[in-house]
Amino acid sequence: MEIRQKVEIIALFVLAFLSFASYHSGTGSTSWLQFTAVAVMIAFAFVFDVSFTDDSSFIFDPDADNWRRKTEAGRY
Repeated sequence: MEIRQKVEIIALFVLAFLSFASYHSGTGSTSWLQFTAVAVMIAFAFVFDVSFTDDSSFIFDPDADNWRRKTEAGRY
């Protein structure tokens, strides 16, 4: 696990804690909703990060010459 992913996990736990800590039904405050929205965005970023950013991941490169160099280099 990379340092970026560790930071995402820590931020997710901190924001989840703040979301639960700031909720109180009697006040009518919506600050917990803001913390929850940011936590959900970080959760999606973490899932994307884990799913698509490893050494064997596909990264789109529109330049056909780069594809030819990469695929032909492996043949010889």
